[in-house]
Amino acid sequence: MKRHTASVGAATCLSMALTAGPHTLASAQEAQSAAVDRVTVLDPVTVTARKRNEQEGDVPGSITVINGFDFPTSTLNPGADVARQTPNFNFVDYAQPGNSFGTMRGIGPLGSPLNSLDTTIGFSTNGVPTSSFGFSPTLLDVERVEVLRGPQGTLFGRNALGGAVNVVTVPADGETEFRVTGEVGTDGYRLGEVLAAGWLAPDILAGRAIVRYQDFDGDIDNTVTGKDEGATEITAGRGTLRLTPGFDLEATLAVAFNRERRTDPVYMLRDGPGYPTTATDITPKGNRESLETTLEISKRFDLFTVTSVSGLQFINMDSVADTTDAYLFNHWLDMPFESFNDPSVDYTKTRESERILTQEIRLNSPEEQTLDWVVGVSYFRSDFDQDREQQNNLFSTLNGTYDIEIESQTFAAFGDISVPMPFLEGLTVSGGVRVAHDVQDMRSTYVSNGFPGNVPRFSQNQDFADTYLTGRMAVSYDWTPEVMTYASVAHGYSSGGFDRFSVNAPSGRPEEPFQPSTTWTYEAGVHASLLDQRLRLDASVFYNEVSDGQLTTFDPFTYVYYFENQDYATYGFEVEARALLAPGLEVNGGLGFTHSELENVAEGTMTGAEDGHRVPNVPRFTGNAGIQYSLTADVIDLPGDFFSSASYQFVGDREADVANAFALDPYHIVDLQLGWENDTVRLYGFVRNALGEHPEFFGSQYTTDTRTVMVGRGRVMGLGMSVMW
Repeated sequence: MKRHTASVGAATCLSMALTAGPHTLASAQEAQSAAVDRVTVLDPVTVTARKRNEQEGDVPGSITVINGFDFPTSTLNPGADVARQTPNFNFVDYAQPGNSFGTMRGIGPLGSPLNSLDTTIGFSTNGVPTSSFGFSPTLLDVERVEVLRGPQGTLFGRNALGGAVNVVTVPADGETEFRVTGEVGTDGYRLGEVLAAGWLAPDILAGRAIVRYQDFDGDIDNTVTGKDEGATEITAGRGTLRLTPGFDLEATLAVAFNRERRTDPVYMLRDGPGYPTTATDITPKGNRESLETTLEISKRFDLFTVTSVSGLQFINMDSVADTTDAYLFNHWLDMPFESFNDPSVDYTKTRESERILTQEIRLNSPEEQTLDWVVGVSYFRSDFDQDREQQNNLFSTLNGTYDIEIESQTFAAFGDISVPMPFLEGLTVSGGVRVAHDVQDMRSTYVSNGFPGNVPRFSQNQDFADTYLTGRMAVSYDWTPEVMTYASVAHGYSSGGFDRFSVNAPSGRPEEPFQPSTTWTYEAGVHASLLDQRLRLDASVFYNEVSDGQLTTFDPFTYVYYFENQDYATYGFEVEARALLAPGLEVNGGLGFTHSELENVAEGTMTGAEDGHRVPNVPRFTGNAGIQYSLTADVIDLPGDFFSSASYQFVGDREADVANAFALDPYHIVDLQLGWENDTVRLYGFVRNALGEHPEFFGSQYTTDTRTVMVGRGRVMGLGMSVMW
């Protein structure tokens, strides 16, 4: 598969030829002339951020679009890869699939998500939303990823308080393609992938299918079990059928599955012996299986296009963890190391499942119409179930069995419109609104295992409901066809509900619902295409005022959790640029800054929060830079095309909790790739995380000198090969 940046800079051709002699010089001069004559512009980017096809530069908001080619198959943590290529987006890996989350522009959970729907960033695949349990899936056969900053509830539904991520997969368009890919690398890394696409019935039915198997042995030593942790095994696939029978009718059916087996350590003593190492007596297990089916049907009429999008997802997760890492508890409680090495004593076993049903029906204006609008209705339903068994000799809340069910529904109607102003050419006013109604029912039963002081049994059945309005308004002005500025105001909402762990049940206390969060966001920015479309520049500034952010924290001496709602504010900027310096030489970069602080902290709070504290898991600075360089046979006489790329990503320090007890270290990720390809074969070498850092993703403090962290993987180096026909 050819890369988009597959040509060579004329200056490079000339410099190579000057060292080779007069005949080569003449050839190079011809190549230079040919290169100059070539059209050297950045490819235009079409997005569906507002439920219709439009150019990236026409969206009156801050958006990052990541090409699918920028996600190497070797990635083991796709959520982190998306975030690190997006200024002001931070990925928080909670060590087990389904428990990870993100913060955007400083907006996120003030601790960890309280249930599968307690998210502040909406996540969708081809516009079909999922919960935090579905974030983040394997990035398989991706065309692009659209990351939208600022409240997106108007078009993306519930809980897109800080922004939204929409993964767009490669469509089944009838193009014939067959590809087999294999990769091998360090620490037992290996990958196999097969893709097939083409017409099943010419011009009527197109198909596309891909499957992938990926494995990694892990690189974090457990000194008790003698096994490496941080292992990953992924099996994933996606199949798509697209029917185009005529009559302006189109239907697409997609089925995707994903299975992950991970052994990421959950509680690790920061700066412990041989850090990063663990001393748990159970190899941690974090497994997730998902099956997703979507059906999209659209019919174009003269006055509008009607589209129906149906989605059904099944997500199952199970995990096993040792709650008393010997290094951690020996350092914290000064008890003998051997006191924590009995796997039958301290453990947590959790089995969770979620079924998600979504339905959206919308009407879109004709694409050629000046007045651009969309209206629709949607339905979202989540049925969640958890069975949990815990045993611990130290803490009452880590004992007993739990059976918890949470049923959530959202009914909504929405509309969005863009209106060019007739009295001033280039001025456009746009806006949208969504009215929604949430209903959540929680039923739970706790049964004690006999731990002293815990109630023998406790059951509860509660419900929570709310009706709310979200919306946005923007004004944009096209100074030229290449430069647009905008200003906007948006109101966002994140639903309330019930904690999925029922942590108060051992004491016989019912769970109180956590309250919804809301935000007002003010933003101004510019989109520009400069230097004859060889330079793309996007910049924005923002201010967020968040009311009742959902906060969770715990007292490590009692393992009692506290839930509160807390106000906070953030402001900052992001700037991104992409430039084609010469045919075949493309560079890109981005920088984000976010200042965040807690406000209106209640007196006597048990959370440790104070006015002016930084919001946890929010880096002040994030940045990325990349370069891609290609030498192609059509510009210089070479046997095939050579390509290379290098990228750098930076995530600044983040406070671990609302008490600002300590900060997680900043980290740097460098990825490299070098390869050669022709029409049938692609060979390449790669290095992921070349600096070998184990990034700190999440942390908790027990005492001033006892801190736990969850870390990512170190360096992975390997070779890959693709065969295409």
